[in-house]
Amino acid sequence: MAGPKAAAGAGFDSQRAFADLRAQVRIGPRAAGSPGSRREVRFIVHRLRAAGLRRIVVQRPQRNVVATLPGTGAGTVVIGAHHDTKDGIPGFVGANDGASGVAVLLELARALPRPFPGPAVTLAFFDGEEARGDRPFEEDGTRGSRQFVSLSRSGGGQGSPPLAKIRAMYLLDMVGDCRLRIPREALSDPGLYGRLRGPAFGGEAPDVLDDHVPFREAGIPAVDVIDFTYGPGGSPGAWWHTPRDDLRHVCAGSLGQAGRAVAAAAAG
Repeated sequence: MAGPKAAAGAGFDSQRAFADLRAQVRIGPRAAGSPGSRREVRFIVHRLRAAGLRRIVVQRPQRNVVATLPGTGAGTVVIGAHHDTKDGIPGFVGANDGASGVAVLLELARALPRPFPGPAVTLAFFDGEEARGDRPFEEDGTRGSRQFVSLSRSGGGQGSPPLAKIRAMYLLDMVGDCRLRIPREALSDPGLYGRLRGPAFGGEAPDVLDDHVPFREAGIPAVDVIDFTYGPGGSPGAWWHTPRDDLRHVCAGSLGQAGRAVAAAAAG
């Protein structure tokens, strides 16, 4: 009989997740503040309600979508992904960056057992991960996740749990690559990464500035579940932030690998 960790991700349906990825691509570009972004937020909220979640908050001013599933243990684990796409790239639909992470979170909302066998799970769909225009990422990226953490530092609000209750943070970003490889990114907590199991995991990679960084800076163990080599060539790969980030280069099986691994790790 499977233990609670394995069972946590057992109901994950890769094809159902891929249908959510495809639906986001049909929206088109989804840069923060754009009409596409507003459609994306409505899409996420609709899917979460259809999954039976009722405590759904859309934060302001960055439009993070936050929902929490109750757990059997103390505290909460944040599982996050960004829902915006990079602006200024004609034809960029972000099938991998970032529809893939959102698709995994939406399927986790449907598939995770209730109550969750461990701490509560806060699903956080971050706005404003991508830097605007040609602004440096380290100055203008991660706007939504920094807002989320700021609210937590202030004791919680708009769906963000108090900082003291957050036990860990798992970020899902660029997890749709058909040739999925997720080494430990250098800023990611080794202990959390060590809980991730599956053929895609193993090895080491240089640091990536991403939505896990504000959590790490706040003292929360965090891991970036990311394949930052997307397409030919070295990291970040020839398809990253180009119109070739489309449905031809993402696969349902990769979403399943990432989603099941994170679900089991969060229950550990």
